[in-house]
Amino acid sequence: MIVVPSIDLKDGRCVKLIQGRPGTGLKLPLAPIAIAKYWIREGASLLHVVDLNGAIDGSNINRPVIFEIIKQVTVPVQVGGGIRSVEDALYFVEIGVHRIILGTVLFEDSKLFNGIVEAVGPDKIIVALDAKSGLIVKRGWTETVGITVYEAVEKLDPSMFWGILYTDVQREGLASGVCLETLKEILNATEKPVFYAGGISSLQDIVMLKKTGVYGVILGRALYEKRFSLREAVEVAQNG
Repeated sequence: MIVVPSIDLKDGRCVKLIQGRPGTGLKLPLAPIAIAKYWIREGASLLHVVDLNGAIDGSNINRPVIFEIIKQVTVPVQVGGGIRSVEDALYFVEIGVHRIILGTVLFEDSKLFNGIVEAVGPDKIIVALDAKSGLIVKRGWTETVGITVYEAVEKLDPSMFWGILYTDVQREGLASGVCLETLKEILNATEKPVFYAGGISSLQDIVMLKKTGVYGVILGRALYEKRFSLREAVEVAQNG
C-alpha cells in the first residue's frame, strides 16, 4: 500500500477544508511548491493535488501553481478538480500530470467522459467516487447524484480507467477515523487499484486500511496537524 500526501489548492494557496466547505479548516502559510518538496523529502512517492477552485466553480486560477509543482518535483503527480472538457484533460497530461481524476463529468456527461478517455487513454484516468451518507456527490461535493457507491462501481466499464479514488466526504478533513464498510464493497466489486481518502487520523487507521487490500491512501489533515509523520505512515504502510 502506498501513502500519498494531498495538496489542496484554493486561490493559489494550500488549504485543508472540512468536508470541502469553503471557509473551514486550515490555511497553510507555506507556498504549495515548498509543501510539495517537503513531502518528497519526507518520503512521498506520489503527490495528490486537488484544484478546489476548479472543482467548485470551474476557475483556472490554480493552474500556474500546478504547473510549477509538476515542473519542480521528482515524483509523479495526480490532479483532480474541475477537469470537465477534453481540453482540460489534455492540458494537464501535456504539462506532465501522471494521472487525472474525473468525477463530475463521469456522472453528468458520459459522451464527454468517453471523449476524454479517447484523448488521453484509460491509463491516465482515475475515477473519483465521492460519497456522503453512501450516495455519490459531484461538483465539489455540493450536489447529490442519487446513486450509491456500489451502484456507481457496477456501472463502470473497467476498460475506461486505470483506478478508483473513493472519498468518504463526511469524514474528509475531520481526521475523525475511518469507516471501512463502503470501501470493502468497492474492493469486492472491482479488480482495479483503489485509493481511499477521508478521516484518517492515526497510524492504526493506516494499519486497518492496509488489511483491506486497498492500493493507496490519501492523507491530508492528519499530516498537516502533525498527528504522525509521513515517514511513519510510509513505514507502517510498507511494513506494519
